[in-house]
Amino acid sequence: MKKTALFLILMTMVLVTASSATSVASLKGTYAFQLQGTSNQYGYYSGSTWVPVSTCPSTQHCFDQAITKLSYGTFSFDGLGHVKFLTITNYNSGGSGGPVVGTVWDYSVSGFNGAMGTSTNGAYLTLGNFSAAGVAQTVLMRTEGNNPNTGTAVLQ
Repeated sequence: MKKTALFLILMTMVLVTASSATSVASLKGTYAFQLQGTSNQYGYYSGSTWVPVSTCPSTQHCFDQAITKLSYGTFSFDGLGHVKFLTITNYNSGGSGGPVVGTVWDYSVSGFNGAMGTSTNGAYLTLGNFSAAGVAQTVLMRTEGNNPNTGTAVLQ
């Protein structure tokens, strides 16, 4: 009888947690994030330096090369629908776009999914590992586009 009662209590707790309503308040605090992806670039090497080009000079042998991209830093969600980038470092970003320190984006949450920024300059979010206060402690991230990045953000 005690095992059955304990099982019912545990299942009730799991169901209450799983069915908890989420909102922009589910993202609140400073998160450390890391995004990684690859992009294919057309170009050539000049010594040990990669030179991306759209048209190959006749004096070079050009080819496509996969370039690893990495971004990491911190951002802060205010719990009201705004996220501010506090620090950010990019390696091999391959061009312009993306946030810089101080950038503020809007964000939204529906169920366990969310989005920040815009569809062309932002990320899709999957929330998980909620604290007792209902704040997501882990967020999976994915950018959109021809060369998407994936990564995680962890509440600090």
